[in-house]
Amino acid sequence: MKRASVLRPLALCLCLILLNGCQPPPSPPDTPAPAREETTIRLPDARYEIVQPTLEQRDEQGRTLWKLKAQALKAESQDAQAQGVLSEVEGWLYRDGKPVLRFRAPYARANAETREVEAWGAVEARSNTSDAQLRAGRLLWQSREDRIHASEGVVLRWGAFELRERALIVDTALEKVWGAP
Repeated sequence: MKRASVLRPLALCLCLILLNGCQPPPSPPDTPAPAREETTIRLPDARYEIVQPTLEQRDEQGRTLWKLKAQALKAESQDAQAQGVLSEVEGWLYRDGKPVLRFRAPYARANAETREVEAWGAVEARSNTSDAQLRAGRLLWQSREDRIHASEGVVLRWGAFELRERALIVDTALEKVWGAP
């Protein structure tokens, strides 16, 4: 029981470091922001495993950018840096605070600083705004550009139409397609 009480605060700290780019919504303009002291979270050099984590990131207006649920998060911290990989992932990608794409992947990770989500393995995605579906070996979603870079055996379906390529660039809702460079 003592081990569980020690691991919970460490897991919380790890999630905070992994999502260091997540910010709460700003205070309304007419309300002065309270003075904040800068705090540094320092994890010991270690390896962690968190069971059934749910991670998400919000933009400056408080709108959700992405949300990831997984069976496990395996991570390690070293020199005040933390990185990890989620396994058996179900994820949602958002546009203007609304979910536009849902995906499943064996593995994923997110970078809160760059606002990117990467998924790999046999990734399957479905648009919430149309009947479009995407399968690929690897996806890299760049929220700032509203683009998904799909690679490794890409199959994109819109109803009866099917497009197969080694790599494609699509918008988050799978409505527009560009050829990969």
